[in-house]
Amino acid sequence: MRRAMWMPHTPGVGRPIFAKPHQVRQRRSIAEMRCTVCGEKTPEGDRWWFQLGEVREGWFMTTEAPVHRRCADFALTVCPHLRGQEDRLEPMPGGFRILSSLIGGPAVERDFGFTIRPGERVIGALKIAWKEKFMRRAV
Repeated sequence: MRRAMWMPHTPGVGRPIFAKPHQVRQRRSIAEMRCTVCGEKTPEGDRWWFQLGEVREGWFMTTEAPVHRRCADFALTVCPHLRGQEDRLEPMPGGFRILSSLIGGPAVERDFGFTIRPGERVIGALKIAWKEKFMRRAV
């Protein structure tokens, strides 16, 4: 059995915590290629991304879901994490894979209030990944 990080789903309630995206919404956004700003699907002709991520084991990986161009422009004005990142916005390249990350450790207890036992596999965020050789510009 695989477990997944879960959070209450209450759209429109509370204030966004830009540094800690909603786990369920993040996974759904990547799995269904939904805009992380408005929640609608991103068609191939209007699927943008910010080149934010890291290279691991020959793959460039990001937890950033795609966005529509108009939503990206809005996010650049309101999201502290994206301020000054205009040069990283570009059409999302194809040829990616979707991977799941496993979570654990003291940060989970601190941020979510529960402990994951050693050896227990719990899915956190999904990641979009491209082979590093195809992503030289992003590195």
